[in-house]
Amino acid sequence: MKKNIKKHKPNSKSKYQHKKVYQQKAEHAQQLLGLGPKIVNSIQIGLQENDSAHVRKIVEGLDEYDLARLIEALDVDERRSLVEILGDHIDPSVFPELNEVVQEQIIETLDENQIVNIVNELDSDEAVELLEHMDDDEQKHIINRLTPELKYQVKSSLHYPEDSAGRIMSREFVSMPDSWSVKEAKKFLLTDENLPDEFYTIFLTDDKMRPTGEITLDKLLRAKASDNLNAIMDGEIVPIDAYTDQEEVAHMFREYGWMSAVVVDNKGHLVGVINIDDVVHIVHEEASEDIMHLSGAEEGDVYKSVPSIFKSRVPWLITNLFATILASSVVREFEAIIAQISLLAVLMPIVASMGGTTGNQTLAVVVRALATKELTSRNTLRMILKEFMVGLMNGLLFAAMIAGLTWLIFPDFHQISIVIAIAMLCNLCIASLAGILIPLTLSRLKVDPAVSSGVFLIALTDSGGYFIFLGLAKLLLFS
Repeated sequence: MKKNIKKHKPNSKSKYQHKKVYQQKAEHAQQLLGLGPKIVNSIQIGLQENDSAHVRKIVEGLDEYDLARLIEALDVDERRSLVEILGDHIDPSVFPELNEVVQEQIIETLDENQIVNIVNELDSDEAVELLEHMDDDEQKHIINRLTPELKYQVKSSLHYPEDSAGRIMSREFVSMPDSWSVKEAKKFLLTDENLPDEFYTIFLTDDKMRPTGEITLDKLLRAKASDNLNAIMDGEIVPIDAYTDQEEVAHMFREYGWMSAVVVDNKGHLVGVINIDDVVHIVHEEASEDIMHLSGAEEGDVYKSVPSIFKSRVPWLITNLFATILASSVVREFEAIIAQISLLAVLMPIVASMGGTTGNQTLAVVVRALATKELTSRNTLRMILKEFMVGLMNGLLFAAMIAGLTWLIFPDFHQISIVIAIAMLCNLCIASLAGILIPLTLSRLKVDPAVSSGVFLIALTDSGGYFIFLGLAKLLLFS
C-alpha cells in the first residue's frame, strides 16, 4: 500500500533562517578545520617569537594540502624559519602540493640527507618533479642515494625531455598478462605486497609487455572466476608515446574523455601511466604560463623576491622600449605637419590605442585556440577571414563614431575627421589580421606565440597606427 506523505513547504522566513544558520556553521567549521587567517597569524607570531613548540603544535593539525597553503602564505624568511623548526618532521607529501617557486626555495634550505629522505617517500612522478629543476651535480648525488627501485624509475623518467609524457607519467600502476583468468588476477591482487596504495584500473599486456587493454576494479570484482581477462577487458585503448608533449597529452585526455592512459616507449612496451589528476595539473600550468607570458610576467611571481621579479621582467620591458622607440621614430618623420596642425598629436594616440586593443582581443582568442588545438589547418583560413570581417565591422563602427566626435568637437577641422575615420578603419583591420597572423607564424616557426606575439603586435599597431594616420593627413591635407 502506498503511503501518503505530506510535505512541509517552509515559508520565506524559515528558509532564510535555515540558510543563515547553515552559513554560520560553515564559517565556524572553516575556523576549526583547514587553513584560516587565524592559523596563519598564529604561525607568524610563533615564528617571530621563536616559539617552536607553539608552531609545531599548530602544524600537527594540518593535512599536507593545508600545510602547503600555509607555507605559500608566508614570506620567504618565514618559510625558511618554519622549515627549520619542522626539520625532519615535515611530511614529504607536502612538497608535490607546493608551487614550483616555493618548492625550490625550501629545497635550498635543506641538506642532502633531508632531500634524500623526502624523495624516497614520494611516488616516482612526484620525485621527478622535485628533482628536475636541480643542477646536474646535486641531482646526480641525490639520485645515487635513492632506493634501487625509485632510483631506476627516476633515472628512466629523467631520460625523457622536459614537459613530455615520459616526465609526467607515474610508474606506480598495476598490470598483468591478458591471458590470466579472473581468479588468477584476484589472487595476485590479494597476495602481492608491492601494489600501489591507490589504483582503480588494471592494465593488461601481452607476453611482450605491450598494452592490449584495461579493466576496472569493479568490473573485475563482478566477473566470474573462470572468465579470461582478455574476454572481459576494454580493448579500445590509445597508447601515448613517451616523447609526446604534455600539451598534446592534455588535448588527448580532453578529446577522448580519459581518466587514465598508458604510456609506451619506442618499442611499444608499457612503461607508465598518466592519470587525470596529472592532466589537471598540466592544464593549470600551461594556462597560467600562457596568461603570464602574454604580459611579460611569469608564473610564481607572487612567491618570488623583488630582485627575482625585477630580473625576469626587465627583458620584456626592454623589448617594449624598442617597440616604442620605433613608433616614436615614425612620428618624428611627420614632425613638420604636426607642428602646423597640433590637433594631429591629440588624435593620433586614439588610432594606435584602438588598434592595440583590437589586436589583443584577436591575439587572446588565437593563442588559446592554438593551445587547445581548436585552430587547425582545416579552419585556419576561415578563422583569418572571420577575424578580418570582425575588424572591418569594428573599423566601420568606430570610424563613424570618431569622425562624428571630431566633427562636433573640432568644427574648424572637418577634413581631419575624414582622415581619422579612414585611419581607424585601416588600423583596426590590420590589427585584427596581425592578431591572428603573428601567433600563427610564430607557431609555425616553433616559437611559443604566447611569449613573443604581444611584442610584435604592439610594434605593428602603434607604428602602423601613427604611420597610417599621419601619412593620410599629409596626403589629404598638405598635397
